[in-house]
Amino acid sequence: MPPLPPRSHLYVPADQPRFLRGATRSDADALILDLEDAVAPGHKDEARAAAVAFALARRTGGPELWVRINTGPRGLDDARALLATGRIDGLWIPKAAAGADLDALTAAVSTAAASTAAPGAAPSVAPDAVPAVALGLLVESAAGLLTLGATAPHPAVRRVQLGEVDLRADLRMPPDPGDHLLDWARGLTVTHAVAHRLDSAVAPVCVHTADHAAFRASSLHLRALGFQGRACIHPDQVTIANEVFGTDPAELADAHALLDLFEHHQRRGSGAFRDGHGAMVDAATVRRARDLTGRTTA
Repeated sequence: MPPLPPRSHLYVPADQPRFLRGATRSDADALILDLEDAVAPGHKDEARAAAVAFALARRTGGPELWVRINTGPRGLDDARALLATGRIDGLWIPKAAAGADLDALTAAVSTAAASTAAPGAAPSVAPDAVPAVALGLLVESAAGLLTLGATAPHPAVRRVQLGEVDLRADLRMPPDPGDHLLDWARGLTVTHAVAHRLDSAVAPVCVHTADHAAFRASSLHLRALGFQGRACIHPDQVTIANEVFGTDPAELADAHALLDLFEHHQRRGSGAFRDGHGAMVDAATVRRARDLTGRTTA
């Protein structure tokens, strides 16, 4: 069974030592050291140095370690500095869209992979090879959404995340008290993640960190839309995200029972049948159960 994607992705401002220390005690499945929006312009160099030091001191067995770099030339320098540590799992690209900036970053990742190859290995990475360090597309603009078909297929790209605060501003949208006006963009993001076989689609952050009930409700809604984990900006949100996007033991047991029943009917020559509630069951309706359990055909 393939490993499950992270349930929680905790953003941590890289220029704040107190938050970095707290991140090591977090229950988040993945950490995102932030060099971009959470860092004041005058602290960018300090944040990069702190992120490099954090990566070099990283212990095995902890959460995944990703870094959200800056845009433009500074972001490329960020990427090179973090890639040189050999201790990060991925880079989140802000304002991701097709173009020269993304091309430069993917080239940097490929170059880093080639430079760390074993002695005697080929000096370059094949175009369809998957580098050890992954890229995540942080989609925060109309251009980013419309070019996902071009950016998501790159072999280095493994995750996509919707940055709704910036996206709303780019689309000139007002605040959304009901938190549903961007469902169309959310569905498009999930669709591209699945179509291009990415690891996961990461749900957007919620800026209302004190409203735990609202975070839980929106997380449940986002999971129903197909997201497999959520970005968090406060440790309190991590616990909720882990619960909502985790595997419910009862749901897992029901999925196994459904597959047992389906395989029983198949052995008897029936490809479709009605379950105990009168619902039709066939190969299409058990697909989610297979995804949840990791079971293939009997």
